[in-house]
Amino acid sequence: MAAPALRFVGNYDVAAEGKCLWEILCQLRNLGAGRIVTKTEWQLRWPNQSSYLKIVHARPEMDPWLHKGKVWAEWTFRGRNMGVYEFSNDLNRADWKLVHKHEEHKLLDNKSTVSDIVLPSTFPLPPLQRYLSQRAAKKSGVKYDGKRDGRASLDVCLDPQFNVYKDLIKQKEPTNHSDSIYKEVDPQVYLDWYGQVLPTKVETWSLGPASYEPRWKVEKPAE
Repeated sequence: MAAPALRFVGNYDVAAEGKCLWEILCQLRNLGAGRIVTKTEWQLRWPNQSSYLKIVHARPEMDPWLHKGKVWAEWTFRGRNMGVYEFSNDLNRADWKLVHKHEEHKLLDNKSTVSDIVLPSTFPLPPLQRYLSQRAAKKSGVKYDGKRDGRASLDVCLDPQFNVYKDLIKQKEPTNHSDSIYKEVDPQVYLDWYGQVLPTKVETWSLGPASYEPRWKVEKPAE
């Protein structure tokens, strides 16, 4: 009997090369206090900038799978010291690595740091909204100023995975005003957030041609 078709749905984790953090810390003296750990994801995305945690205190929940707990660590992200952070999520991802003491200098001596992320403080209104503003100004007898009234203030709203960048973002008025915000921002600024590994997603893998099977089968009435 032939094996059934295999179907994989989900995200392919390209950085799953390592161990869970608690698997590492629970085997070290004082739960790794003073030791340095890093993530494969950081090494793949930004290989020229140091990203690591220097463990200050660890408190595992001692669940059967060693997946839960809290870690306080001095966080250096892309060469910038972010201070002491509390980590409690994403610690069970198998991409953590212990940095051996004779290799710590490679991270500590790396002076390459991420620069501030400059984003515009205003953006041009869409064409229809500009047109309606011009009509409203004309109807009210107010002079319409395209440079002033054709733009709006921009508030940065970050996805949770990019919250680490909130202290690095600086906003200023763009020098080259245009009719589209995409012409005022360098796309490389956003691509640098992902580093050298862009998101990948595996939708479905299957054997043989595609087929459709209805969820409910309609029974034909008996004649």
